[in-house]
Amino acid sequence: MISMDRISRICFGCEPLGGTDWGVVDRSEIARAIEFALENGVNFFDTADVYGLGMSETLLSDILGERRHDVMIATKGGMAWNAPQKGERAKIRRDSSPKYLKSAVDASLRRLRIDCIPLFYIHWPDEETLISETFSCLAELKDQGKIGRVGCSNFSLHQIVEARRFCEISALQLPVNMLNAPLDPDIQELSIGEKIPIIAYNVLANGLLTGKYDHDSRFPENDRRARLPLFNGEQFKRALDRVEIMRTEAKTLGLSCSQYAINSVLRLPGVLSVIVGIKSVSQLRENVANLVKL
Repeated sequence: MISMDRISRICFGCEPLGGTDWGVVDRSEIARAIEFALENGVNFFDTADVYGLGMSETLLSDILGERRHDVMIATKGGMAWNAPQKGERAKIRRDSSPKYLKSAVDASLRRLRIDCIPLFYIHWPDEETLISETFSCLAELKDQGKIGRVGCSNFSLHQIVEARRFCEISALQLPVNMLNAPLDPDIQELSIGEKIPIIAYNVLANGLLTGKYDHDSRFPENDRRARLPLFNGEQFKRALDRVEIMRTEAKTLGLSCSQYAINSVLRLPGVLSVIVGIKSVSQLRENVANLVKL
């Protein structure tokens, strides 16, 4: 199993493999991007059982093939769902109860076709379940060899501290970007002091920090950005103005807007790797170039 200090600083985000919420997705192009990633030093892949209701995990395993045993796969659990009715979205709820987690971990192992999940996060805190119950269960699953490392995703400082009382925590996944999600200084202090790496996600603010959108950009109904306040009305206009300033700053450094945004997060103390959702080889090629420019 790859140690945490050996993972690539760019993590391949596999949510688009689930096929929902990102508009039209060409899974064959994502498969080519995964091949390109492996050829260029990316050995860290992030998914979740809820992405495509299991589809992302299944397809990631299929594309990686035997190489799934040689890379760091991180998946997330603690989100239960009911099968969607025709024409409707699936109903999803948080559930980090021991009973559900045990079945969820077993299901992820089957979809990923591995014996041990290298890194397993609780996706979101579940206010209906005691943290002691959740993380005692994960410690048990770790002892059984079903999980290699345990992580917290979207947890507050207080929740992280509480979780550590019952299980070793090896990674913290948090939204961090230059636009509207600064890194929590208290969590950063914990990360540095206790040597628990931060894995940053949403570093491109759902694609806004790529610099490829303008005031005329519109999104289809099957793209989550059509529903996000950040991509609508005055908030969208103000954000685009800020992106334009960033684009100018990036140009002076010889970087694209996307590279500038990613570099800025990668340079933060405590941040070990950034998750970038990838839908094509061209997207990944630009982001992998960051590894050279750092």
